[in-house]
Amino acid sequence: MTRNGIATAVAAIFLVAPAWAVNESFLKDAPLSRLSEDEFKALWAFAMNTLDTTPDGTTVEWKAPKTAFTSKLTPQKTFTDGALKCREVIIDSDSRDRQMRGLYTLCKKGKGWVFKTPSPRAK
Repeated sequence: MTRNGIATAVAAIFLVAPAWAVNESFLKDAPLSRLSEDEFKALWAFAMNTLDTTPDGTTVEWKAPKTAFTSKLTPQKTFTDGALKCREVIIDSDSRDRQMRGLYTLCKKGKGWVFKTPSPRAK
């Protein structure tokens, strides 16, 4: 997978809310487009660990080893949605000339975390 392909996949899954309403043209300018494939994998593992272990209100930071890229994650609220454990998290990513920040809701499904999509009643 190319770096732009990785950035597109990650942004669609990890940094775009709601993920189902993605306009992929802006992703070429996302901070994630600066990461190598290995750096992206490290960031993803960091994010999954953060959601599993970091208390609400605590900000943790990840810096790419070779690229000018920093991402701060701050879990805001932990709650249950049916049988799922969910977390609201602020994700703030910066690659010097590119910045994205947002509040996202993810729920634990199996061993990983996935974005919570709006319920059918939500409009």
